[in-house]
Amino acid sequence: MGEYTVSCHCGKVKAKFRCSNEKITSWECSCTDCDKRGNVHFMVTDTDLDLPEEWLDQTILYEWGTKTAKRRFCKTCGVLPWYTPRSNPDGYGITLKCVDFGDNPPEIEIQKYDGVNWEKSYGATNITSQTAE
Repeated sequence: MGEYTVSCHCGKVKAKFRCSNEKITSWECSCTDCDKRGNVHFMVTDTDLDLPEEWLDQTILYEWGTKTAKRRFCKTCGVLPWYTPRSNPDGYGITLKCVDFGDNPPEIEIQKYDGVNWEKSYGATNITSQTAE
């Protein structure tokens, strides 16, 4: 396991997290939200993201659809460094482009997630296993 930093553009929303330092699977989702933002994310368990106390005050909540996913965007720059995804409400989706892996990044595998046909993709990808402890 490696420890890394994830942050928004202005740096007001940042946290440390742990994930494999060898290989991670990231998801390119085609749901209407991820598609518009070009979001590619990977999952970590809720215990692997160390959230600072002030992060809620620095963000604004956006929910839509089932309201299972909790997206909190930075109030200053508008970037979403992490969120609680609908597929893995027991963990967090870390926005790949917001991560500082330092000089030794893990291998990154990118898989497609058919967010337009969410239920079908949910069953076919086994995405929930990525936050199971």
